[in-house]
Amino acid sequence: MKPQDDAERSRRLGGLYTGAVADVLDEIGLRDQCLPADIRPLEPTMKVAGPVYTVRGRARHYDDGTDPRYKQMDMLDAIIPGSVVVVDPGEEAKAAHWGELMSNTARAKGATGAVIAGGLRDTPQILEIGFPVFRRFHSPLTAVWRYDVTDFDVPVRIGGVAIAPGDFILGDVDGILVLPAAVVDQVLEEAESIREREDIVRDSLQDGGSIRELFEKYRVF
Repeated sequence: MKPQDDAERSRRLGGLYTGAVADVLDEIGLRDQCLPADIRPLEPTMKVAGPVYTVRGRARHYDDGTDPRYKQMDMLDAIIPGSVVVVDPGEEAKAAHWGELMSNTARAKGATGAVIAGGLRDTPQILEIGFPVFRRFHSPLTAVWRYDVTDFDVPVRIGGVAIAPGDFILGDVDGILVLPAAVVDQVLEEAESIREREDIVRDSLQDGGSIRELFEKYRVF
C-alpha cells in the first residue's frame, strides 16, 4: 500500500463507526478482530483510524545498567506519519506505558492517535492537547524501572488478536477493531454501503416506517 493510498483509506475509515465495520468483518468470517473491551478512550468522542505502528514491550525485572528511555526514544523517532501507535506492554501491569511527552512527540512525528493495552499517566495534559488515546488503566508509576520497549513495527498480539504492520485499526467509544491489510479495501467498501443503507433506514423509521419491511429491502438492522 502506498502512503497516499493509506491516507485516503484512513480518511474513509475515520468516517465510519465500529458497528458497521464489525458487521462486515463478521460477514467475511473474521469474527475475532476486536481488542479487549477494557481498552477505553480517554473521552467518549475520541476516535482512532489508520495503519498501525506497533510497539512491543516486557516487564523490567532487574536493573542492567541501561536507561530504557533511549529505546523509547528510538521507538518514537521511527513512528510512521499517519499511523496509530499500538502498544503491547506484555505482562507488565503496574506502570504507565504512555504519557504526555510521548503523546506530544508522537503527534509531532505524525501519529494520529495511540492505543495502549496498558497504563497511562499525565491524563490532564493529554486531554489538553487533544491527542486521541485509548488505554487500559491509569498509573502514576514511571516505566523507567518497570518496563522495557523491546521492538517496534513488528507483529504483536493483544487479547488474542494478531496485529501486524500494514493492518489498519478503527477505534471509537464502542471498541477497537483490527482490519487485516488484505481485506482493508473490501471492508471499507462494504461498510460504507452499510452506512448509506442505515441512513436511509433511520430516516424511514423516524417517519414511521416498518423495521421488518425496511430490513427486507435494505438488509441492515
